[in-house]
Amino acid sequence: MNALLAFEATARHESITRAANELSLTESAVSRQISLLEDHLSVRLFNRVKKRLSLTRAGRAYANDISRALERLERDTLKVMSLEGAGGNLEIAALPTVGSSWLVPRLSSFYEQHPDVTINVSARSERFLFDGTDIDGALCFGDANWPGALSDFLFEEDLVPVASPKILTGRRSGQLERLIRTRMLHLKTRPGAWQAWCLANGLSDLNFMSGPRFEIQAMLIGAACAGQGVALLPEFLIEAELRSGALKILSDKAVRSKGAYYFAYPEWRADEPLLKHFRTWLQDQVRLFRGSDD
Repeated sequence: MNALLAFEATARHESITRAANELSLTESAVSRQISLLEDHLSVRLFNRVKKRLSLTRAGRAYANDISRALERLERDTLKVMSLEGAGGNLEIAALPTVGSSWLVPRLSSFYEQHPDVTINVSARSERFLFDGTDIDGALCFGDANWPGALSDFLFEEDLVPVASPKILTGRRSGQLERLIRTRMLHLKTRPGAWQAWCLANGLSDLNFMSGPRFEIQAMLIGAACAGQGVALLPEFLIEAELRSGALKILSDKAVRSKGAYYFAYPEWRADEPLLKHFRTWLQDQVRLFRGSDD
């Protein structure tokens, strides 16, 4: 383990001096650990040219693997430490914007019910296999099908056109059409949203695919607030921007996204008490959320 730590730090810095400072060791001690590791592997990990140090091809590949392994060990260690004398913890993944804007602010009420439980939240934009991860559940968008997992329906998504007051001159239908023609802002995971909205509102002669595309909703919201164009967004994600006046709704006519929000979790963990508590709490929050939308 000492040799691996010395190698990982040296590979990251490409410097024995900086690795030694980080590990509070002498440079000779770090060099000795790396030499022992190379002897054990029978593989040269570093190129040494005069005083310059660089990773070999094998060293670079090994450094990536070792770095991930050490990060996993650190996470697992912290997870075990957090369980001592407490009510347990859950690792929850969530879509970045929905996680930060919808899920995280509501966690206070979960802690009121379960003060000894810790909820760790990570961002995941794409679906993944629960096997090989420490994630207990994930808030996702799409359909209910997730290999090896069960899914609880949460709510659907209705999109309305919004823009910054910087580019607004009024809300008459002709001006709305002109604004949409100026620049449509797209979310990569909702490629057909603008086409569906325009066709539903009698705007069939537009190039539905024109305009920039953004990876996550937070980026799309930022672009709309900066006056870069018109975006289709769910109102529940832009409540703060609407209150502050950073964004304005251009039309109350909404289009429903293909797909919905779900909470997915590994099938083999379905009966775990803590996860069941979280799922029950989440459904309670959804009922309150739907009620506030009515």
